[in-house]
Amino acid sequence: MYKNKTYHQLVVHLCLILFCAMCLLPMVLTVSISLTDGSVIQKYGYQLIPSRFSLQAYTYIFMEPSTLLAGYKNSLLIVIVGTLGNLLVTSMVAYSLARRDFQYRGQISFYIFVTMIFSGGTVPLYILIVQYLDWKNMLISLIVPAFAAPFQIFMLRVFFQEIPPALIESAKLDGASDVRTYLSIVLPLSKPALATVALMMTLHYWNETFNAILFIDHTAQYPIQLVLKNITTYIEMVKNGGVDPSGQPVSASDVPSDAMMYAMMVLTSLPVMFLFGFLQKYFVKGLTIGAVKG
Repeated sequence: MYKNKTYHQLVVHLCLILFCAMCLLPMVLTVSISLTDGSVIQKYGYQLIPSRFSLQAYTYIFMEPSTLLAGYKNSLLIVIVGTLGNLLVTSMVAYSLARRDFQYRGQISFYIFVTMIFSGGTVPLYILIVQYLDWKNMLISLIVPAFAAPFQIFMLRVFFQEIPPALIESAKLDGASDVRTYLSIVLPLSKPALATVALMMTLHYWNETFNAILFIDHTAQYPIQLVLKNITTYIEMVKNGGVDPSGQPVSASDVPSDAMMYAMMVLTSLPVMFLFGFLQKYFVKGLTIGAVKG
């Protein structure tokens, strides 16, 4: 009986190790290709272990370090302000909707649900941001539209509803106001849900590209995704034109376009991967929100 149990655990562990290896393989392959010489990729294709290592792709990307650093700075500002603002707005709305003594929670929940299914569209958003709010070429145009995310509101509402009402009633009996109850009891008990929402919004803001193309024209205010997209376009122009900006002829094999794309994936993924490492324990618990109670 003991041996059967040991064999069973061994099989399970081997399956889990195989599954983890399969999950890690794309990441390892991405880093490997980014470090592969461009001529090797053209001759042999993608290799897990490059026959010739090269930092040429990263050299091309960091050819203009000031532009890249400005992109990182803008993206970090958008992520930090946007995520904190989203957590504040969504948690306050979700807490109000989770309160059973809130008279209009059904109507407001229905309204928010409709906006989750049917968005206003790109044209109304553009007119609102550019014509009425005059936020053209301002980073706030990329931050504020995602403050009140419907999905995150419903996600937090479900979590808040699982908080025992006795805790909130006890706080009220002790004289705590609604704001004090929200800050001192509800938020500390909701760290897994808040961490999950924070990670979701970090990914949203960090990958923001479409709205940046719409609202930002000044290169100094480009987020990192738009900077890297422009670098890719620039390299493709050099590669297809056969000349560099100084007019000197350039061989297509000397431009590591494939390695550059993977190098940009590495550069854009690293900050989010580090953040996921810090929030992992909360994120796993937060993913189970709604599995018990809908």
